[in-house]
Amino acid sequence: MTGVQTCALPISLAVTITASNKTYDQTTAASVTYADNRIAGDSFTVSGTATFANKTYGLSKTVTASGITLTGTDAANYAQNTSTTTTANINKKSLTVSITASNKTYDRTTTASVTYLDDRIAGDVLTVTGTPNFSDKTVAAGKTVTATGIGISGTDAVNYTQNTSATTTADITARSLAVTITASNKVYNASDEIGRAHV
Repeated sequence: MTGVQTCALPISLAVTITASNKTYDQTTAASVTYADNRIAGDSFTVSGTATFANKTYGLSKTVTASGITLTGTDAANYAQNTSTTTTANINKKSLTVSITASNKTYDRTTTASVTYLDDRIAGDVLTVTGTPNFSDKTVAAGKTVTATGIGISGTDAVNYTQNTSATTTADITARSLAVTITASNKVYNASDEIGRAHV
C-alpha cells in the first residue's frame, strides 16, 4: 500500500494597520500598528514600511504600509498581503515668528523697519510679512515695536500655523535740526543790535 503524503498550505493572513496622526516634519514617514488574524498562540512579527502619500499638511491622508513581511517561529505557516492602507492626519507645525527692529531717526511717523525670524524646518520655503510700527512717533530709547497681521506665504506655508503678532524694541533718535538766520536791514541809529529772524 502506497503511503499518501499531504502538504499543508500556508494560511492566508489578513494584515491591517492603524496609523498615528503626526505634526508636519518635512517627511512622509508614518507610525503604524500592525494587526492580523493569526491563530491564537502563534508567534511571529509583522513589519513593513509605512508612509504618507506625501509630506504636506492634510486630514485623513492615505497611509500605505508596503513590503509587509513576517518573521518568527510560525511565520512560514502564513501567506500575508504585502501592502495595506489606512488614513491619518498630518497636522500643521507651530511656527514661532520673532522680529528685530532697526533704530531710526525721528520722522514724525511710527513706521518701523524689521527683520522677521522664525523656526521653520531647514530647507522649507516660505515668506513672512507683517505691518511693523513703533508705539508712537516720539524720540526715546528702547521703544516697543510691534509687527501685526503677520502672515506667511510660499511653497511650504500651508504646513505651518504662525503667531500673528510679535514685539521687540528699538530707538527713535532726535533728528538733527539745522538752524539758520536771516538779518534785516536797518537805518543807522547808533546801536549795534541787529534784527534777526529764525528760520
